[in-house]
Amino acid sequence: MTPPRVSVVLCVYNQADYLPEAMGSILGQTLTDLELIVVDDGSTDSSPEVIHRFTDPRIRYVRNERNLGHAGSLNRGRALARGRYLAIMDSDDISLPERLARQADFLDAHPDVAMCGSWVETFGARTEVRRFPTEPAALAVHLLLSCPFSTPTVMLRQAATVPGGFDFDRFGLAFDYACWVDVANRAPVANLPEVLLKYRLHAGQTTVSRRAAQLAGTRLVLRRQLEALLGEVSEAELDALMYVFVNEVSDEPPTAAIGWLFARLRRANRQRRRYDPAVLDALLAEKWAHIVTAHEPAVGAMWGQAVRYPALWSWALGRDAIRRTLRPFKPWFWKQRPV
Repeated sequence: MTPPRVSVVLCVYNQADYLPEAMGSILGQTLTDLELIVVDDGSTDSSPEVIHRFTDPRIRYVRNERNLGHAGSLNRGRALARGRYLAIMDSDDISLPERLARQADFLDAHPDVAMCGSWVETFGARTEVRRFPTEPAALAVHLLLSCPFSTPTVMLRQAATVPGGFDFDRFGLAFDYACWVDVANRAPVANLPEVLLKYRLHAGQTTVSRRAAQLAGTRLVLRRQLEALLGEVSEAELDALMYVFVNEVSDEPPTAAIGWLFARLRRANRQRRRYDPAVLDALLAEKWAHIVTAHEPAVGAMWGQAVRYPALWSWALGRDAIRRTLRPFKPWFWKQRPV
């Protein structure tokens, strides 16, 4: 039997309500040379019945004898995959019809790229378009501070998959982030600058229901990356990077620690050239401007931190700092204007 061009792994656990749309969106792709491997992680709802309603011969259904979790189910599906490319799909999302064709054609045209994702449009709890960096150099740097991939949009070469697969035992719910970092350390990665998936937001998602566990795994991934560039790192430096990753305003943001860490990252990278220095410097300046002007609660402290690290200065930092300084005077200014 000739192997398919793309193997799609869709893991499901008690998602009967959303499963028909998810499976239908894969089976209705313009790229038809595919297999859809549905891994049922021991669902106790009607998911198996929903799956068996589909009679498409491209479907391969397997059911775990015991609950393996998402990472374990993905690993099982990956082991069964026969395609040149491996695509991931979640059981509550919707792939747009051109998704697989666009990604497979991109990987065909860029043999040096190991993996590609895409932008997504959220629906359900709220609607927005999430645009991720697209170029390999930018993605390599962004992976140091965030996870610039939406996992259900990822397609990667079978040859580029990490030995051992997704490591839940070590990284917990951040297993996918850890894997993308590993892949990017070996070869260029990319995102296509277009929406190829509709990403459902609802209360039952892992990212919502088990956020603390996911952040614990994220901390391990960030530590590993910091150590690769800096060598030994302190818990305070790791706390600072976690604050940047989460990007939630706090009454006492670790601004000084973030500035120190960013300056150290900048110096170390100029020595080791692990990342493109211009790209890393620009991203650090962008993040620093946001943290200082949007998170620092006092205007005086904002200016103190802004001038403390000249290497992190940017026009955006100066502009936003001035705007924030003048904001309290805006009502007075408008009141003084002649009618």
